[in-house]
Amino acid sequence: MNRKYACYAGLLVALLGSNALAQTRPKKRASKTVAVPESVPERRQTYTAQEYGIDPSTPILPIEEPIDQNRVYTYVEQMPTLNGQNAFTASIAAIHRSLVVPPAAPDGRVYVSFEVDKEGRVCHPRIEKGLRADVDSAIIAATRQLPPFVPGQQAGRAVAVSIVVPVTISVKK
Repeated sequence: MNRKYACYAGLLVALLGSNALAQTRPKKRASKTVAVPESVPERRQTYTAQEYGIDPSTPILPIEEPIDQNRVYTYVEQMPTLNGQNAFTASIAAIHRSLVVPPAAPDGRVYVSFEVDKEGRVCHPRIEKGLRADVDSAIIAATRQLPPFVPGQQAGRAVAVSIVVPVTISVKK
């Protein structure tokens, strides 16, 4: 609990030390010149922790979010990889290699989403935006044949990651 308040206090000191909070639109310039008396003190831009009642020996650490093992992430520190490549582009290429398109399929783009679980297996493929039922089922079948991924990692632990990829269908006629 103390780390949480220390982090907030550090952010407060940083914000108050800058002029980010006091930025306003510039006013129109007056045509008259105004004399500024020399006795006006310079405005200080930095403040110390003691001025805000904060113990300076308290370390300010980032708040770490606990890792939920059952959560499916959409973006993590280390995204999944497939054959040493980015999971996004490699999965599109792998789906195209094993895709068997029906002969009368229209041209278009299908968005398929799937999860890469903690072990790197592809699970729960589903169509986010489809083209036609026979084309959609062919893409689901090709997605289920994807090889195992290297799972994504968050804070050094393997976690499940959801990926959405567009699959372009172009039938040569």
